[in-house]
Amino acid sequence: MSDPAPQTTATPTAPAAGAAPAAAPAPAPKFKEFTLKELDPRLQKYIDQADKAVEKNPQNAIDLCSGILAQNPGALEARKVLRKAQKKLVPAQKGMTKFLSGLTNTPFAMKAGSQIKTDPKAVLESAEKLISVNPGNVQALRLSGQAAEAMGLWGTAALAYENIYDQKPEDIDNLLAFGNALIHSGQPKEAIKWGERILELQPGNGDAQALLRQASVAITMDKGKWDEASDFRSKLADANKAAELEQQARLANDPETLGKLIAKLAEQIGREPENINLYRDIIGYNRQLQRYEDALEWIRKARQQPLGRSDTTLEKLESDMTIAMMKAKLELLETAVQTDPSRKAELEALRKSDLEFRVSQAKMLVEKYPNDYGYRYDYGTLLYDTGQMDLAIRELQQARRNPKVSHKAMLYLGRSYRAKKIYDLAIEVLGAARTEMPVMNDLKKEIIYELAQCYRGNGNIDKAVEEYKNIYANDIDYKDVSKIINEYYETKTLS
Repeated sequence: MSDPAPQTTATPTAPAAGAAPAAAPAPAPKFKEFTLKELDPRLQKYIDQADKAVEKNPQNAIDLCSGILAQNPGALEARKVLRKAQKKLVPAQKGMTKFLSGLTNTPFAMKAGSQIKTDPKAVLESAEKLISVNPGNVQALRLSGQAAEAMGLWGTAALAYENIYDQKPEDIDNLLAFGNALIHSGQPKEAIKWGERILELQPGNGDAQALLRQASVAITMDKGKWDEASDFRSKLADANKAAELEQQARLANDPETLGKLIAKLAEQIGREPENINLYRDIIGYNRQLQRYEDALEWIRKARQQPLGRSDTTLEKLESDMTIAMMKAKLELLETAVQTDPSRKAELEALRKSDLEFRVSQAKMLVEKYPNDYGYRYDYGTLLYDTGQMDLAIRELQQARRNPKVSHKAMLYLGRSYRAKKIYDLAIEVLGAARTEMPVMNDLKKEIIYELAQCYRGNGNIDKAVEEYKNIYANDIDYKDVSKIINEYYETKTLS
């Protein structure tokens, strides 16, 4: 950069140059994290310029943001734009480049683990160098998040863990770290979503239950309920009771123990009907036991309480629980049909009811929260499943605005275009998604496979084979790719 970015008006506290070393390692200095509005107006201008440059000149955006972060590591918005630009610029790593990147990671990770407590800023800067080579470097992203935590930059930590989620969506430890960072960065409602996601992947996870409890407390505090001195003792009592129940829950692996916990919670709710945390616990335990109807009853009771009426997570949980209940019924009926084929019509009717309910719920959430593009993605995929391609395309085009589901939305958008035989648009959107993804994960393979199908659909066999080969070179066992490649080279045609 020819013009170094100026420092913010609020400078993070850091050790003075030349200061005498302490007898024992001092705790890591804390840095302030700035929202865009808190930054110096000149920095706001630079970040705006960088954001506009991401699409056409990502390198310029990287240079601008790197200069800002060198002097202002707490400029969260600059780091977000930097990450977008890096993903735009850096192609997927292959061959020797990927191998060398792995070698670079190993010594860095070994050194960084002990350095995080004493010099987290140096670890963060070193991690950023590795991320600039490969934005999907999970090890570097994890160290970046841990260093940011040590610096008190919780929004930066959450960004790191969110990027890991894109690569490893079922990594429980990362999801827990992500949720914890969200709570510390003032986003407890978001944290609840990820706590519930963990329980979907691993029912009964005690750490996830603790995360949900912490997030609920944070939400309560945000509403000004905890700063009343007269109420402190009752809140403290609640916390002690919650801790006791949590400890019991960690040891609960059988229906009998969970049943006893549910009974205790029901009694406690009778005494404290407005305590939303208790409802969350009893809902979770009923969910573990697959008592979906009981869980739904407690969700509805929770939503009648003062704090529950405005809690959107409970609204979404009610929908998810209903879907889980119908899924359980479907599984039982599918098993029954194997021995009693006469119930096949009953099974088809239930499948139809299930799909209709999910579509109606998704539509309701989109209408209620039109700017939540994650809900638009859910609705769009369901519309695709029901063959409503034009409506699906409309929702999926908007869902692309959500970074968490952008590439998945592009996959379904490509599929929707292909279903309508609009191959040129399908190839355009799928090709863009493939280019934007730096790592060959399962989602990217699916996107490339769909792209190959589109080339095949419009008769461009050579292009189709070229895409199939991209998958074959990374995963010979993916779907029918091996069969397709072998057939092509044997006959030089595709049937």
